[in-house]
Amino acid sequence: MKQTILNAKQLCQTLGISTTTFYKFKKSGMPYHQLPNSRAYFILNEVEDWLSKASYHQATTWTK
Repeated sequence: MKQTILNAKQLCQTLGISTTTFYKFKKSGMPYHQLPNSRAYFILNEVEDWLSKASYHQATTWTK
């Protein structure tokens, strides 16, 4: 199973969300990984699963 690993900017572009929405998702518990002294990275499948479980859906943008 291939995992798509993205940084924050790439995740915003892939999901079609603004940075404001990105930080809202992150504050709400969106899963991410971070090695010591490095930036956070995101696994696309984990984020999409979290969005579905958190009752977000995408019409034109991700909303609850």
